[in-house]
Amino acid sequence: MSVKNFTLNRREFVAGTAALAAATSLPLPAFAASNVKIGEFEITTFSDGHINLPANGTAPDANPTERAAALAKAGITSETRKSPINVTLIKTPNDFILVDAGSGPNFVPTAGKLESALGEADVDPTAITKIILTHAHPDHIWGVINDFDELTFPEATYYVAEKEFAFWHDPDVAKNLREDREFFAVGAKSRFKAIEEKIKFVKGDDEVVSGINVMETNGHTQGHVSVELKSGSETLIVLGDALTNPVISFEHPGWKPESDQVPDMAVETRKRLLDQLSASKAKIIGYHLPPPGIGTVVKKGSGYAYEAIA
Repeated sequence: MSVKNFTLNRREFVAGTAALAAATSLPLPAFAASNVKIGEFEITTFSDGHINLPANGTAPDANPTERAAALAKAGITSETRKSPINVTLIKTPNDFILVDAGSGPNFVPTAGKLESALGEADVDPTAITKIILTHAHPDHIWGVINDFDELTFPEATYYVAEKEFAFWHDPDVAKNLREDREFFAVGAKSRFKAIEEKIKFVKGDDEVVSGINVMETNGHTQGHVSVELKSGSETLIVLGDALTNPVISFEHPGWKPESDQVPDMAVETRKRLLDQLSASKAKIIGYHLPPPGIGTVVKKGSGYAYEAIA
């Protein structure tokens, strides 16, 4: 038998390996974390894994004793903390919409699990029609490219805040980043280049589909956005990295995580969001909140607290 003209594309390869796993009955972890419904919208969070970060970087400006107490309350007692990654999939009558694309295979080995997670839930990457990128940090955008250097979600349109796109393409972008994060800019530009023909620019209050709007929540990055889903009296906000720690972000919104690129603006955004979310009783999904990342903001004394939804 001649194999001269035999080719195997990437999709066929993945399908074949999935079939092999099923045939050999290898156990696979459950990645689909939780489901909620808002009107016609079915929302599921999936784990992309986690990233390991310095615990003190959660609030380097805080009093060390107060910071240690807050971290302990959040279950963090060592010098390193695991920051989980919750990626949101929204199913509408006509679309499969991802909010962010995960880390992909080339960021850190503990992350980049989204494609496997979707596969386990029988969600073909080619079925994703829209991806809303909250910002261009590696754990949110590097997953647009897979380990074959192809588009992970080839049929998707990518919704990007023009302000965010412009920031990462500024020739002087490195001046606005810590030295150890200058590679973020290289990675962001290369991923934007890969999807450039599929990008649709958005700004605050723009509608992606009926009932799903973009919200400006600048501060974590210069053009950071969140995503608001509304149906009747129900609201859910996919926050991206606007609120990231279940204790510090909610009970100490004035503390400044080292990951925020515009710290003072990020503080203003957190305080505004906490006021709005506690008053509206909207559900929230946080990209780095404890899995599945779904909860609400509640008033607690003179401040706020995060209340997870089981």
